[in-house]
Amino acid sequence: MKMNKKVELKKIIQLVSVALGILILSSVFSSINLSRVNAYIESDGVIIAVMPYKNIPLKNILEKNAVSLEENDIVTKDINKPLKPSQTAKIIRVTKEKKHINENAPFRITWSRKYNSNLRKVELQKGIEKNTSKNVWDTYHDGLLHHRETLNERSATKEYYRLVLLTKDNKPEKIYDLSKMKSKKMVATAYYPGDPLAWGDGTVTFLGQKMQRGIIAVDPKVIPLKTRLFVSGYGYGYAGDTGNLIKGNRVDLGVNNAYEELSWTFRDVTVYILEPSETW
Repeated sequence: MKMNKKVELKKIIQLVSVALGILILSSVFSSINLSRVNAYIESDGVIIAVMPYKNIPLKNILEKNAVSLEENDIVTKDINKPLKPSQTAKIIRVTKEKKHINENAPFRITWSRKYNSNLRKVELQKGIEKNTSKNVWDTYHDGLLHHRETLNERSATKEYYRLVLLTKDNKPEKIYDLSKMKSKKMVATAYYPGDPLAWGDGTVTFLGQKMQRGIIAVDPKVIPLKTRLFVSGYGYGYAGDTGNLIKGNRVDLGVNNAYEELSWTFRDVTVYILEPSETW
């Protein structure tokens, strides 16, 4: 019995020794294979395969591979420690740029009214436009905007009227900023189709057009004929006529009838000169 126990113990010791030897050899081979696995450096769109050295810090590996770092660049791994097998150290190029920016918010309508009694459809609009001026620091990561820091900012708000010429289906055809248009303080009178004081029979203008509301008689030396106009309190108009008494800062506004003419007896108006045009 004792002999059998000794034999069994000896076999167990042999098996344990073999298993331990296999484990040691496996660890050695694993270490050898692991040491052969590359690490990687990604920089400027290029990936570089490098050997991971246990005792050599990443910054030395970067120098060896001619990868330079600028002051603001970001490295995803600690440059003072070795790079482990299969790890990737990415170099993020960081640049900063100071800029001056002007931003204009779109015109925001606060009031509007459509008119179609004078020659064509128009819309008078009142609104606000906001302009913002600021200095910023832009931070870029690999050429892409990553962060914007506002250093200082100043805003200005402008309120003004504009006139919109509309098509027949009410789409904007042309927009005039009345705050930028040349304007004149003038004295207005009025006349109407068939007015006995108008030249001829008062139904055809100097330019040969049909006399109607929106046609305005002007002094061509002050406002050229064939000019688009806007008159305060009256609306859109077209310089399409002249008159013997219409000299200097005078305009004669085309209206519908004699009754309407009475309300325009020597009234002070502001005339906005929009632009020359062959058509109204």
